[in-house]
Amino acid sequence: MADVSRIDITNHVRGEMTDDCIVLTHNGEEIGHIPYDSTNFAMNAGFEMDQQRIFRMNNADIVQVDSYVEHCDGGWC
Repeated sequence: MADVSRIDITNHVRGEMTDDCIVLTHNGEEIGHIPYDSTNFAMNAGFEMDQQRIFRMNNADIVQVDSYVEHCDGGWC
């Protein structure tokens, strides 16, 4: 089983109101939703809510890339 780390992204999540729910987004990506008529919520794979905080689940086996270009020392990228 792979190691998983939880990154608290609560302060970076936006709630966008629609006709029937609040859509939760992070960096423009939908990560879950909260229906107006229910106390239940649904989080997309790789995200979870715990004690009113929202976490992104990172697999420690996957390397997170900071940029699309690595080792760029030419000054043009």
